[in-house]
This record gives sequence, C-alpha cells and structure tokens, in this order.
Amino acid sequence: MSSESSLARLEREGKLKRQEPDPGAMNDLLDAAQRNFEAAKVVLGRVDEAAFKLYYDGLLQIGRVVLLAAGFRPTDGEQHKTTFEAAGAILGPDYSDLIRKIQKLRVKRNVCIYDPAGLIGRGEADAIHRTARAFWTGVRAHLTRIDPQLRLFKEI
Repeated sequence: MSSESSLARLEREGKLKRQEPDPGAMNDLLDAAQRNFEAAKVVLGRVDEAAFKLYYDGLLQIGRVVLLAAGFRPTDGEQHKTTFEAAGAILGPDYSDLIRKIQKLRVKRNVCIYDPAGLIGRGEADAIHRTARAFWTGVRAHLTRIDPQLRLFKEI
C-alpha cells in the first residue's frame, strides 16, 4: 500500500485530519523531545523505567512533528498508534522495520503505564534509546529537506 493510500485510509477512518503546518508548534515539540531525551540520558541506568518513558515521549513528539510537517494531526482515540503508523507512511518503506519496533515499544509502554510491575529493565531502556537515535537520525534528515528553519537538535 502506498503512503498516499495509507494516509487517505487513515483520514477516511477519522484517524487523521488535515492541518496547516505550524512551524512554531513543530519547534515546541522538537524542544520538548530534546528535553525528554536529555532527561532520559540522566536517569538511564538508575531509573530505567523512567528513562524508557522519557525516550518514548520523545519518539512520540518527533512522530507528531512528521505528521504536522505533512499537514496532518491524529484525531482518534489511538493517537499514539496512529501517529507512528502515519509517520511510517510519510517517511516511506525504508522506515518499516523501525516503525514496527516503535509500535512494539508503544505496546510495552502501555503495559508499563497500565499494569506497572517492574517490567522495564536496562535492556529495554537501552533498546528504546537505540531506536530513538535511529528514528531521530532519519527524521532529522527528512525535516531538514521539508523545512530548514526548524530547530533540529544534533543527537540523542
């Protein structure tokens, strides 16, 4: 399925709405993502569950920037899932494996939030850190092409 038809399907299903890109909102999300990633580095190895959640929040904020830059916003009750699905469609097939990993991390985060039982250890925190770095590297290149005036931080 092409990215255009995936986005059209999500829009038809009421999961996405069109929205004019707002560089100010995108920069605010990028700043928040950077703060989350910096905080995650501080607690990684000490409070791994907190680091995991911070990395996840940063991933979500970056995903939302991808959508906003393309003129969309999620509107359904599954905004996290929709954000990553739509971001994958926008970024293209080269991101399929990475989006699949992020979706698995999203499920793990949900379990962690709604059924906290010490499920997140150093291995999971390290895994989401690697995934966040890979995702940001690709998204940063994408956003540089889309809008060179966005405040794109260097690394995670």
